[in-house]
Amino acid sequence: MDSSKVKIDESLYSRQLYVLGAEAMAKMAQADVFLSGLCGLGVDIAKNIILAGVKSLTLHDTKSASYSDLSTQFYIRESDIGKNRAEACAQRLDELNPYVQVKVDTQINLDDVPLTYFNQFKCVISVNAPLKIQLRIDEHCRKHNVCFISSQVRGVFGHVFVDFGDNFEVSDVDGEEPKDVMIDSITQANPGVVKCLQRHGFSDDWIVRFEYAFLFIDNLFLEFKNEQKISLRT
Repeated sequence: MDSSKVKIDESLYSRQLYVLGAEAMAKMAQADVFLSGLCGLGVDIAKNIILAGVKSLTLHDTKSASYSDLSTQFYIRESDIGKNRAEACAQRLDELNPYVQVKVDTQINLDDVPLTYFNQFKCVISVNAPLKIQLRIDEHCRKHNVCFISSQVRGVFGHVFVDFGDNFEVSDVDGEEPKDVMIDSITQANPGVVKCLQRHGFSDDWIVRFEYAFLFIDNLFLEFKNEQKISLRT
């Protein structure tokens, strides 16, 4: 389906629409996601995915809930002990967002599941899976343009691995909010030299947006906004 024809509930997703934009939200609303491992980390990922507004989320787990899960898995109750973890929390997760279809699949085993099973998804997420399984699934997903994410938590330590394929590009260098700096002066040379009032931390080839820069040229007062690629001078 054309993402431009996908209807988004603006009253529910107003904040996300502002941050992500309508196009990104429409693409997400068409995404089918697979998540394996409903431990404390896994259920938190599931919650966030459902609230984000994907099309569907398939929950997978082969482990039964234990008393140790009660300390981290916030959708498992004491009455759920002995039940499959995915089945135990599916209903509570399903209540988070009426626009997201929550499914449960406890029949497959990641050790020997036919890899073509994952072709139906836009993104596959594994939590606390053995490295052998991660490599097996990731190799297949990469070949078939399926996004793959794996994550683990070991006590106070954790890691995440993301493979969105060869054609995925990230233009955000560090994930931080854009920096604002005050301009001291701009020369009339070509190329012009901009001097800032404080250390800026920019790098070569960054795109910098000049906002509300005021210039006096031949007794004319000019205000402009512009974006330029920069080259640093020391």
